[in-house]
Amino acid sequence: MEHATNVDAVVVHLASGKEELRAMLFSVPEQTWWLIATAATVMFMITLVALPPEPDEAPEAVRAECEQLRRKGKWAAYVGAPGLYAVVGLAALIRPEPVALILFLYSIAVGSMPIALLPMRRRMYRHYFAQLQNPGGKVTMDRLLAVWLYSVLTLVILASTALAMAATYEPRGL
Repeated sequence: MEHATNVDAVVVHLASGKEELRAMLFSVPEQTWWLIATAATVMFMITLVALPPEPDEAPEAVRAECEQLRRKGKWAAYVGAPGLYAVVGLAALIRPEPVALILFLYSIAVGSMPIALLPMRRRMYRHYFAQLQNPGGKVTMDRLLAVWLYSVLTLVILASTALAMAATYEPRGL
């Protein structure tokens, strides 16, 4: 009998924790979620501008390609990121899900890119330069770069999914 009481206490504690999470995560006003999503988009734009290498960082043989890459990165930042934000904003307004949930997932996805890409920027370009200098050869990512990117992005996906599910789904009985 005492075991059943302990289990019931744990279930009640978990349910109250979930209610606190729901109240905390999505109690933020909708306008604030729009501001958070806007800040995440600006951070993503800064990442797209800062990510391509400076021409003096590239070997002499591939500087022209690097300058072309920088121009493409700026276009992607100035046109692509606001375009993506507009599409997500429209989806948030049209879809039946709560706007806060869609903007939360968007902010997490866009906000995780600087964390995933900027620390490994030099490693990524070392491999990119090798591929430009040897177009027919096989160039692969090193293990540290692969583990970092896969780990950070997988962690972000799992954590945001768990938070969204915990905050939106009602608990079922045991």
